[in-house]
Amino acid sequence: MQWLKRKNGWRAVVFAAFAMSVPLGFAADTEDAISVSVENVSAKVGEKVTVVATVTAREGYKIADAYRNRLSTLSAADDGVEFDGKAVRGSMQDGSLVFKIRVTPKALGSHAINGVMRVGFINTLDGDYHLDIKSVPLIATVTGTE
Repeated sequence: MQWLKRKNGWRAVVFAAFAMSVPLGFAADTEDAISVSVENVSAKVGEKVTVVATVTAREGYKIADAYRNRLSTLSAADDGVEFDGKAVRGSMQDGSLVFKIRVTPKALGSHAINGVMRVGFINTLDGDYHLDIKSVPLIATVTGTE
């Protein structure tokens, strides 16, 4: 029982007990659990604009608003877009999860931006609640105008 004497050892025990008691769903069961819509945007070069990505749970599922839903790994294929931050937290609005990505086009023309959304959602299977987490790609276009 030496591991219990280590600093924070009790946390590992609690986490292990929790992990064993919470059933996780399988990707095959939740393939169509969520839908994603993304609004492409246009703005003058040098002006800030917001790209909005909305994640909606389909019937039988619910967004896990207590999960740290986030959008990260933001990038622009041609460095034609500047991001306000490297990651964005999602917020619940009218039952959907909304990501607001503040960007500034740095050059004229269309610029593809990418990111990865980590979304937690809950489903029920045989009367039990299951937490599932999906990684969903963000693909959007920011157009710089004069």
